[in-house]
Amino acid sequence: MLLNDALDALKSKFKLKIDSEILPISMALGKTLANDVVAVKDLPCFDNSALDGFAVKFEDKDKPYKIVASAFAGDKEQLSIGKNECVKIMTGAKMPKGADTIIKIEDCVVEGNFIKAPNNLKKGDGYRFKGEEVKIGEILLKSGEILNTRGIMMLAAQGISFINVKKQPSVGIYSSGNEIIEPWQRASEDKIYNANAFGIAALLRSIGQDSSYLGIIKDNLDAVKQAFLNTTNYDIIVCSGGASAGEADFMKIALSELGYSEIFSHLKIRPGRPCKAYEKDGKLVFVLPGNPMAAYLCLMMLVLPLLKDECFVTQKAVNGENLKVKSGRANAVFGNVTDGKFVATDGGKYGSGMIKHILNSDFVLITSPDQSEILKNDEISLIKLP
Repeated sequence: MLLNDALDALKSKFKLKIDSEILPISMALGKTLANDVVAVKDLPCFDNSALDGFAVKFEDKDKPYKIVASAFAGDKEQLSIGKNECVKIMTGAKMPKGADTIIKIEDCVVEGNFIKAPNNLKKGDGYRFKGEEVKIGEILLKSGEILNTRGIMMLAAQGISFINVKKQPSVGIYSSGNEIIEPWQRASEDKIYNANAFGIAALLRSIGQDSSYLGIIKDNLDAVKQAFLNTTNYDIIVCSGGASAGEADFMKIALSELGYSEIFSHLKIRPGRPCKAYEKDGKLVFVLPGNPMAAYLCLMMLVLPLLKDECFVTQKAVNGENLKVKSGRANAVFGNVTDGKFVATDGGKYGSGMIKHILNSDFVLITSPDQSEILKNDEISLIKLP
């Protein structure tokens, strides 16, 4: 099945949750807002100084100002000034009554208890007005927005410590294979560290999606069936390994016996052809290839866009060299951009089990099935690797 057709088939089988939950903002990064967020506090919440300096009345600038007091951020009292008086003021401190301008410390001449204004002083310099950034009642963030780092900061600035967000699907992750052991174990020569599960979890985290690691499934039909029987509380299961047609690959048999229907049995993409997907009662199971690059790519191109719209950062570039690919399928070409030109890593030659190849790449080009060649200087659209 072609990549776009596979994604459409998945979206027809799986619907994102519509209910919501309240989370502390420390756990809300990457989550989707369930409601508009309306300002409950003016920002700034009082007139204050934008810098360290002296608070003065602009119209008195032709004569020296006498320093009569100091104002610090956090002071509750609001000071005041008379004619040709000024207050030494710190960033964030309340503007004194009668003052309308701040002179930077480095821009004025201090002579004892007096200062002289610079010639280039402008009325209103350094004055931050109450509500000039945000006013009470203003919509700050809209329902459906993904909370990013800046949004979290704004919530905190409004005194909002808990926020209503849409519930995420629950995602469980398995790896499969007798040859796989965990990174914290000691590997003999014939054992392979479990790279896929942790790469998959990191990819999901890159779009704010939580997941649970469920362990390694051994190559045994009963073990495979039991593993999936233990996942009734999950909306999506991602398993890497057991996707090909080898004698010891029991995934298809086990899922069929458990009542799952096959959505697709392979993808027309390189790497990642053996990728499979199954559905039962609105729950999905992905059986990804065991080769790390293929597992990474299939997860990125199928699961991420299923969970989040506009999950990719894209960039236009010019192809730096002629690239030949096989038509009839999508081809992943990994590489980097220098001075606006895309250069394939290692000339575009790789094996689907390679990790270093994607480690050394910042972008991937996904060709369309009708392409057999991408010419030098062709304009291309790239996906930035998470």
